[in-house]
Amino acid sequence: MKVKACIYTDAGKSRKINQDSVLVKVANSEKLGRISFVAVCDGMGGLPKGEIASCKVVRSLENWFHEELTLMQDLESDRMWDVIEMSWRRLVSGIGGELRRYARHRKIDLGTTLTALLQIGDRYMIMNVGDSRIYIISKGEVKKLTKDHSMLQKKLDEGLITEKEAVSDREKSVLLRCVGSMKTPEPDITRGIIGSDSTVIACSDGFWRTLDKEELYNKLCPQMCVTSEDMLEACRKLAEKAYDRKETDNISVAALCMELGA
Repeated sequence: MKVKACIYTDAGKSRKINQDSVLVKVANSEKLGRISFVAVCDGMGGLPKGEIASCKVVRSLENWFHEELTLMQDLESDRMWDVIEMSWRRLVSGIGGELRRYARHRKIDLGTTLTALLQIGDRYMIMNVGDSRIYIISKGEVKKLTKDHSMLQKKLDEGLITEKEAVSDREKSVLLRCVGSMKTPEPDITRGIIGSDSTVIACSDGFWRTLDKEELYNKLCPQMCVTSEDMLEACRKLAEKAYDRKETDNISVAALCMELGA
């Protein structure tokens, strides 16, 4: 399998600090073949030290990838995925505890979103807390694989606002779950199958909020992702489009284009 990857992250036009943290890891495994791991964490801009929270989570995920995942390679496939899920839940609980202690010591509140996808072969697992997102582009369509834990999503679910109204809703940045100084919630963890020739996109809300699925498809469908440089330029152009639409938040996106069987 061939994997092309890129990361684009920017503080934006009005923020002095980029509170997003992004991770992409691609490795060759003797027993499992090519493994890909992508994560985006968006520090909560309304609270201090959001960049500390997001960076802490991403560093912990990177350590998990290098240290713990290696120990699971000898397990039977279904058992391996069960163990990965259990280890992710422990990881999030542990990070939450560390951030709460950090916050208590400094008498502050802080928090971050967390969204991550692990791919092994044609299978994937996603972990999500907050309103950063995972999309997958394949077979002519864009699918959102995560559900936001936000006041905005709650209003949409209850029919209180429309998708069009959501763009300018005053509570568009209010989270109902985060990893941080509040009690750490259970992450949503889901599994699925990745088809051949797919692009995975992990992004913060600054990226997805003003962009529609057609725009994501036109720039980041597998056919357009000829090289990693092409992907990075596409992400940059999409970010510029978001800025042109008055997006003021940090913008981060990580993209993986996977050609299974290549």
